[in-house]
Amino acid sequence: MSDTQDLKSTLREYNEDGQLYLVGGVISAIISWVLIPLFGLLAVFCGYKLYDEEEKVVSSSLMATMGGIGFLMWLAYLATMV
Repeated sequence: MSDTQDLKSTLREYNEDGQLYLVGGVISAIISWVLIPLFGLLAVFCGYKLYDEEEKVVSSSLMATMGGIGFLMWLAYLATMV
């Protein structure tokens, strides 16, 4: 029981200044370009949350844009296969 409490408190402390959204968004944006394009949606979500809660404009918009472009390129590729 204390393991889950420790994990929750660790994540809460790590996310106080938006670092969790920043790291998660950057990693998911990279993964969306390299491996799995669906991770671009997670990058867009993390970018939105980073902007909404921490008001970091440049990093959040760059992250959301890169993830969104990766996802949209995948959708365009699927559309050309039809």
